[in-house]
Amino acid sequence: MKNIKLILVLILMVLGLNAYCQQRPVVSTYMFNGLLLNPAYAGSLNLFSATVTNRNQWVNVEGAPNTQSVSAHTTWAENRVGTGLNVQRDAIGVHEQYSVYGSYAYKIRMSGGILSMGLQGGFDSRNSDYTKVTIKDPGDALLEGRVTRFSPNVGTGLYFANRKFFAGFSIPYILTPKLYDVETISSDARQSRYYYFNVGNVMEISPTVKLNPSVLLRMQQRSPIGYDVNVNVILSDIIYAGVSYRSGDAVVFITQLVLNENFRVGYAYDTVTSSITGYTPGSHEIMLNYRKKIRGAKKDPLCPVYF
Repeated sequence: MKNIKLILVLILMVLGLNAYCQQRPVVSTYMFNGLLLNPAYAGSLNLFSATVTNRNQWVNVEGAPNTQSVSAHTTWAENRVGTGLNVQRDAIGVHEQYSVYGSYAYKIRMSGGILSMGLQGGFDSRNSDYTKVTIKDPGDALLEGRVTRFSPNVGTGLYFANRKFFAGFSIPYILTPKLYDVETISSDARQSRYYYFNVGNVMEISPTVKLNPSVLLRMQQRSPIGYDVNVNVILSDIIYAGVSYRSGDAVVFITQLVLNENFRVGYAYDTVTSSITGYTPGSHEIMLNYRKKIRGAKKDPLCPVYF
């Protein structure tokens, strides 16, 4: 009951906020792949897990975001250590960014669950091809040909979970590198620091029906807070179906199907609620997850099942 009350309080808090800002690439199926948000999630499933995601955002809008990601993580040392890797491509307009980040998590067993402390490190490589746009001022130093920006970064996070509850907080990108590196321009514009907080619970309605509410807060320096409120129904531990509200942006319909002990497939459809609703029918996202038990690993009664 304490977990349920906490989630209800958070939902009431975030419903009082009404601003939204697109930050790093938005992924709607993040609740099935926590490593996208938090390095401390690495190894939390006590098995090997790899996920491929493809997202086409704002269909029919030229230059709209298009994102692909591959992530994998596993556990070591009798579930005391987790490691992971995230590789992502994000394209929007004339900009294309590749990100590669490795994660390490150390886990501490507690009476009610497992507390994980995570670190990540990697880089973003952003390429901007201004030859694809019509430039009114040929002398604009910001729009000269092709520009590449390489930015290393580090992050950290905390993650607590058991078989029915989870809570996580992360700062996946701590450094704030400059957005521009052009000699002829004096600019202090920098990437913002990001903060994520999410919490969720699984409530058993009947032997075959479970309810999974969760909340995600997206916080970015000098920008309004964004939030997601999610509710999933789990049928016979095989079919996941739910809906999510992303503040100021979309209502998302989400599903996941457990094909067997190794494969899962997920899909999300975003119906736009922002001012561009008349220009696009929405966004599509598909996810494929592969899981494999680790030879010799013991079943851990505290390890998450649904997160």
